[in-house]
Amino acid sequence: MKTKALWAIGILLIAGLAVSRHILTIYFGLNILAAVVALVLHEVSHGIVALYYGDHTAADRGRLSLNPKAHIDPFGTVILPALLLLLHLSPLGYAKPVPIDPSRMRNRRRATLVVAVAGPLTNLVLSLVAGIVLRLYIYSTSYSSTGPLLSGGNSPSALLGYFWIYFGVINAVLFVFNILPIPPLDGSAILRRILGEGRYALVVGNMKFFLPILLILVFIFPALLAHLFSPVINTWLSIFVPTSAII
Repeated sequence: MKTKALWAIGILLIAGLAVSRHILTIYFGLNILAAVVALVLHEVSHGIVALYYGDHTAADRGRLSLNPKAHIDPFGTVILPALLLLLHLSPLGYAKPVPIDPSRMRNRRRATLVVAVAGPLTNLVLSLVAGIVLRLYIYSTSYSSTGPLLSGGNSPSALLGYFWIYFGVINAVLFVFNILPIPPLDGSAILRRILGEGRYALVVGNMKFFLPILLILVFIFPALLAHLFSPVINTWLSIFVPTSAII
């Protein structure tokens, strides 16, 4: 019941804000779709790599499915990204963590590190693939010479191009965000490998409130997130999207 109530409250809140700001459009829906797909594939990759090393926990619990229902966290996968979008920010979020049992893995120390970085690396690969597909799409449709890609039109070609842009950007942002060495982000596994268990435990004890505080600051000072990730977004756009296809 609590989960259903959270879903209902979150959806009503997002819908109300979107309607009041006149942004409840198909583009808003594409943004959410891109974020959900990126987060689901991120989590599935953790489970697949864990399975490779002998841990069947995620598979046994149905978490290797591509069905978003198996991975969606009401707040982290839908409500948080949507609220950030309403603030015109990159929609950071998270899905339900894939259950991992290191005791079932071969070469546990190495396996836990590889499983952790599998998620961010998946986002990096998806970002690069989206960029390549977008470049091919732009040239095949002659967007670079016939008109802007982000003109706000609702034609199928414009919507498809917009999706690939946003899918590439959100995956680039998720890659950078998740490799930050802040518990419980995936990058903390790299920090654990460098510091060792003893010193890592001390660091975790001092940093356990860092991420919640960062999220609170983002909502109080929305420009903070833009400053943190605008270099990532601008770099991706400069590589994969010709200027003539935007303006």
